[in-house]
Amino acid sequence: MQFILVNKMDEVLAKVYITKSDGSKEKFDFEIVKESLRNAGANEELVEEVINRIENRIHDEITTRELKMMITTVLRRLNREVAQKYIQNHS
Repeated sequence: MQFILVNKMDEVLAKVYITKSDGSKEKFDFEIVKESLRNAGANEELVEEVINRIENRIHDEITTRELKMMITTVLRRLNREVAQKYIQNHS
């Protein structure tokens, strides 16, 4: 018999929805966040560090505005250049 260990955070995030600026709701997906960070020039190490720092703060019906502010705050501490580009991409 084979058991698959599932991260508790993965279980929680599977039930999380993000509230977009127009009020619509969409299933939260870290892959979208990762792609957004890569588009701002983040390498994989920085992408993973940002995710590690925000994943425990994600909650159901978090707004895109809250998420962007959270990511921006972390990026400013880790890499100001990428933070600036992230802000430009999401204005």
